[in-house]
Amino acid sequence: MKIEMHGHTFYSDDAIISPDDYVKAAKKEGLNSVAVTDHNTTKGWKRALSAGKMYGIDVIKAEEVKVFHNGKKIGEVLAYFINEEIKPDEFHAVKDAIKSQGGIMVVAHPFDTFRANFKMIEEYKKHMDGVEAVNARVLLNRFNRRARAFAEENGLGVTGGSDSHCRYEVGNAFTVAEISDINELPKALKNRQTRAYGKRTNPMIHSLSTLTKLGFMRPKGL
Repeated sequence: MKIEMHGHTFYSDDAIISPDDYVKAAKKEGLNSVAVTDHNTTKGWKRALSAGKMYGIDVIKAEEVKVFHNGKKIGEVLAYFINEEIKPDEFHAVKDAIKSQGGIMVVAHPFDTFRANFKMIEEYKKHMDGVEAVNARVLLNRFNRRARAFAEENGLGVTGGSDSHCRYEVGNAFTVAEISDINELPKALKNRQTRAYGKRTNPMIHSLSTLTKLGFMRPKGL
């Protein structure tokens, strides 16, 4: 299966694509499954799941969650296969919330110093189920190379995701797993049987996120 494991909809404050169009775009890009990983919210799930049934795409209920250490933000994690929204909190509180729902946790863009690199990855690596080894939004390829090397050095599975915020980014990076059912993905990741591929998104696209966050491109009614 070819899976987009990091994508945002307009329920994130810096994205402009609807959940429906996100899933539709994934179908057009030849993906079999998508994870809806909005920032600290699950509001996009319902529409994405409905669109998934329409387009024949498996939708993974997921979320990108801020984590803290002693009140200071240290990075973000991607929570997959969860059923309830998880609020930003101290690392162990977020980890426990994910695990209590039977979910898996992957560290997002851990070495991207221009964004939310994970500042205590050595201290918390034993709690991770995987590492995002390919993120299409990194400005420098070396950030992804370092993430992949870290996963290999520590025996962790890898994922790839576009970190898309608009239609033009969907599918720029993805995860491949030799599975027939999306529910087999957690086991494949933990057994290091996933592969991550992709290309960097044109940095000019990032300006759309900035404008959206400033309120210039936000859809009405949200």
